[in-house]
Amino acid sequence: METQAIVELFPLFSVANPETLEWILSVIDEESYEQNEEIIKENDWGKAVHFIVSGWVKVRSHYNNQQTVLEILGKGDFFGEMEVLDESLKYVDVIALSDVQLLSISAQRFLQMLFKDPQVHHKILQLSVRRFRHLYRRFQLYQQTSKIKLIKTLIKLAENYGKSIEEGAEILQIPHQDLADVADISLDECEQIITQLKHQGCLESDPSRQLLFLTNLKQLNHFAKQI
Repeated sequence: METQAIVELFPLFSVANPETLEWILSVIDEESYEQNEEIIKENDWGKAVHFIVSGWVKVRSHYNNQQTVLEILGKGDFFGEMEVLDESLKYVDVIALSDVQLLSISAQRFLQMLFKDPQVHHKILQLSVRRFRHLYRRFQLYQQTSKIKLIKTLIKLAENYGKSIEEGAEILQIPHQDLADVADISLDECEQIITQLKHQGCLESDPSRQLLFLTNLKQLNHFAKQI
């Protein structure tokens, strides 16, 4: 990957000096995963930081024989940095929701990068705070209706990782159970709300290409505020 491409795709590197960028490109590894392939196993956290060049992944907890999707991430995001900086996660893995292309940097080199470039160090702190702010907002949704929870989840995925289309956005057609987990609603509620939103002209799907279209973001935002 060229220097300009990595800067445009990953905000973390937008503040890096030219020397840091050249060094990153010399030590980073390219990885490919197929849909449903395990990217990080439970005991592999803390070994590297992974940057999503293309595709979608889910961060999944499995404890007491129960699996729950904690987060869905897409192009331009990254994961594993917190476990390099702090204690590794337990009972959590990462699965490819689609074919995925990653850039990965080992834990040792990631820490070297932070020491090399104070601007990158500062940026990673900003992005970490943003993650915690997002988590806090999810807790704020706890008392909201299931429809608000799901709509705001879809809007967040579209804004962060979606591809713009006329009047809306295109995202991966994420399995309903995974969407339900992230939105903290039941599978039945998720399926009923999606059906309702399709009838209202806000969603369309293309199963052959595994795509979900948010065809009216303005209306979805209106629903999220008015329900």
